[in-house]
Amino acid sequence: MSKNSFGKSVISGILILTVSVAMLIGVTYAVFNDDSSTSVNTIQAGTLDIDLVDADGQTLVGETVSFVGGSDLLWEPDGEYTLETVYIENKGDLDLKYKIEVTGIDGSGDLGQWIDWSVKVDGNNVDLDEYEATLTADAGRVPVVLVGKMNHNTPNEVMGKSASAISITVHAKQTTAEAEYSA
Repeated sequence: MSKNSFGKSVISGILILTVSVAMLIGVTYAVFNDDSSTSVNTIQAGTLDIDLVDADGQTLVGETVSFVGGSDLLWEPDGEYTLETVYIENKGDLDLKYKIEVTGIDGSGDLGQWIDWSVKVDGNNVDLDEYEATLTADAGRVPVVLVGKMNHNTPNEVMGKSASAISITVHAKQTTAEAEYSA
């Protein structure tokens, strides 16, 4: 065998070995790769929709709710005054948690800061800061009775003062959410 022929044989052998390894890798790659697919039904997000309504189911958004006993009540320290019953209605299709906030007290003096707000639950007053309730999607309306109580230590400087523009806001989130209440 000539020297030139030996070199060609080595090169041919290396080339055949390289091609064989490449084919082996290609075959193995094809054997271990596979795809399968299917279609998915429609995905639809639920709705979170809460409303304050009256006993007839009419929205109270933009309406005025009165205190039991009329609008001519004269508040005094330790006096407790109840708003007309309002209802919270879950109009969406998600179960939710809700909190109630009384805000926007305007007026002369600092009268608003001396009124503590609570909600009547099973005959007991629960401070609004501690109150949170749940409402399922199919629960309908639930009654809410808000109570304002003038603090025992209200100073004389608020005598004759008035407060208005009181707002009731309900903050809701779905029960499975970890998010905070929206502002």
